[in-house]
Amino acid sequence: MKINKPSHLATCIIAMAISAVAANSHAAGDQGMFKWSASAGMGYDSNAYQAPGAPYVDYAALPIGLNPTITPSVESGYFVPYEIEVVAEQNRDRDIRFAGSATADGNLYLDSALANANEYNFRLRGGSEFVLARAGKSENVLYVGALLGKHKQLYVDHDSGLAKTDTVSGSDISERYSYIGTGIEAKYEHRTGKIDYGFNGQYILNNYEDPVVVSQLDHTYYTVGADASLALLAKTRLSLSFDHAVRDYSDRHSRDTQGRYSSANPLLLYTFNAVGATLHNRISSDWLLYLDFDHTQRTDDYVNYNDYKESRYGARVLFEKGRYKARLALHHWGRDYPNGFAFDVAGQGAKTFSGNKLKFKAEMEQSTNASLWTEIVYNVQNATDLRYDYDRTQIMAGMSWTY
Repeated sequence: MKINKPSHLATCIIAMAISAVAANSHAAGDQGMFKWSASAGMGYDSNAYQAPGAPYVDYAALPIGLNPTITPSVESGYFVPYEIEVVAEQNRDRDIRFAGSATADGNLYLDSALANANEYNFRLRGGSEFVLARAGKSENVLYVGALLGKHKQLYVDHDSGLAKTDTVSGSDISERYSYIGTGIEAKYEHRTGKIDYGFNGQYILNNYEDPVVVSQLDHTYYTVGADASLALLAKTRLSLSFDHAVRDYSDRHSRDTQGRYSSANPLLLYTFNAVGATLHNRISSDWLLYLDFDHTQRTDDYVNYNDYKESRYGARVLFEKGRYKARLALHHWGRDYPNGFAFDVAGQGAKTFSGNKLKFKAEMEQSTNASLWTEIVYNVQNATDLRYDYDRTQIMAGMSWTY
């Protein structure tokens, strides 16, 4: 994993911003803000490694043509979900304020047999907000800042949960998906007119662990986007968004028209264009309904083997009354690769994915700062590449604190 000067610079900027903001917010009283929140609980995972639920023929196994029958092992067990966040803000003057945040979250599995499913994320953000205009309590705000993130995830065999090894050499490549990302971001929010709108952008260097014997996943990620929200009726709003993003890899090569990786092919470059729409309706003082639709198109900038089109639609219902809150969301999605083969092997059927995701969360306030919560997540994925065809249920309960 390469750590370069921009990484060190972003880290220093964020660390200094958060430290200064936190210190000044305590000293300045009502001129600053400092708050933290934490959440932890106990959960059950029915399929920790997202293993397929039935035996399948692996057409991608090397050497091609061997076609062994694989019998996956679905591993279940208990885990601890957790999240900690610190947010600080300090006013420099009426129109400029410094802001910083730090967040850590992840899942810690209690059974040693599931240790390879452990995952965590750590994120730091820090920068300045500039108030460009005001109208009552509404503001037009420009934010410019730096960000740093670390993601830890093992690359495992979904069928067994074992750490992934290179097929040819047998070398351990399980750290391949872990990375550190550093970059800059900017966001403008216009909130003083009849239509709320905004613009955003990020430039991030993602430095992955180097597995040596296979290609490293280092890449530059940058995105620009816009969003708008307008009232249609007294209790109904429509939100729209557009995002353009690029992932430019420095070591990973593209696939050819037969689905084969080769170092002779150009380096991989993915371009994404995504549109989204959400209809919000305030049903009553207690109930809020969201209807969502998103569509993403990806191109791979070579022979278009890994191009895809993905659509997602669904609904969310929110309830809040007194000490009680509840959220229910159900979404269906489908992704089609017009030039791709299942198992990335020429001659197999078209590569397609689809799925449904159901999430339910309920909270009961215990005091001003503490709440009990429970959450259920059900995820089913259907794929013509049967290595990725699975269903999974997670059931969790715990407590959260906010100060």
